Amino acid sequence: MIRLYDGQGICLDTPDTDDAALPETVCWIDMLHPVPKEEAQVEALIGVEVPSRDELRDIEPSSRLYIENSAVYLTASVVWKADTDFAEIADIGFVLSGDRLVTIRYAEPKAFTMFAASAHRELAHREIAGAGGHDVMTRLLEAMIDRSAEVLEHRSRRIDALSTEVFSRGAASNPEAVTRDLEATLGIIAGHQRTVAKVRESLMSLARVTSFLQTLPQIMGDKVLKQRCRSMAVDVQSLSEHADFISENIIFLLDASLGLISVQQNQVMKVLSVAAMIFLPPTFIGTVYGMNFQDMPELSQPWAYPVALTMMAVSALGPYLWFKRKGWF
Repeated sequence: MIRLYDGQGICLDTPDTDDAALPETVCWIDMLHPVPKEEAQVEALIGVEVPSRDELRDIEPSSRLYIENSAVYLTASVVWKADTDFAEIADIGFVLSGDRLVTIRYAEPKAFTMFAASAHRELAHREIAGAGGHDVMTRLLEAMIDRSAEVLEHRSRRIDALSTEVFSRGAASNPEAVTRDLEATLGIIAGHQRTVAKVRESLMSLARVTSFLQTLPQIMGDKVLKQRCRSMAVDVQSLSEHADFISENIIFLLDASLGLISVQQNQVMKVLSVAAMIFLPPTFIGTVYGMNFQDMPELSQPWAYPVALTMMAVSALGPYLWFKRKGWF
């Protein structure tokens, strides 16, 4: 699928036939799951090759940020599905050729949808004219950075709420129910950690892209674009530090949950230990008088049975009162 936008952010009609040429007024070409025919159309318009899906997956910096045939090629790892607990990273390609920007993607990050919806408003009143693809590129990067900030803020609020919930569960009186709830919480914490880790990975990639853009003559020669790139670099750095802070909170919450689970399990073991100690003396007495020796004079006495029961009760009551006094249960 190809979406075309002119310099004012207005979505243009895509040609109906596969062999039709794309409009010359195109400023931004957004390729979503492109097929070979669509790639050929775009290559004919911009005059350079469009990277394939396998090329977008290269992890070498030299394969993700380079200039070839006067065209700038960039690949950014962008987080998507961040509203779920199964966030993923999508490799998105950017090609700056002349005054045109081409984006190649096989995922639908929310930042693209939000930027495309507001592209006309963003670009129609821009403070510079004729910047073309470089202006769209920097604004699109801003949208992705803003989306990362939104995801981190949302996760931070959810983690704060979960922290309050975890510690309130720890004060409950039903150890079995508390342990079950805390074990379920571990999966939720893992989901938060996964999302924040993906955002951090995305921010690192965006930082590299932003730094590379600042080396381009088209960016350095324009005061507005240059300042925008510097502002984005500062924002990425701040968000990376915020992501580190959230990760530390998640680690603390994970340790606290595991600690509370251990405390609840220790409570159960303590009850079992106290019960064993209470019944140990009566068991010993019962075992002594359960031996089949012929010479046990007290067994023939009428008072032997009630005395044995009394001894067993006193021997059980003694440890119980002692544990109670110590506050062990």
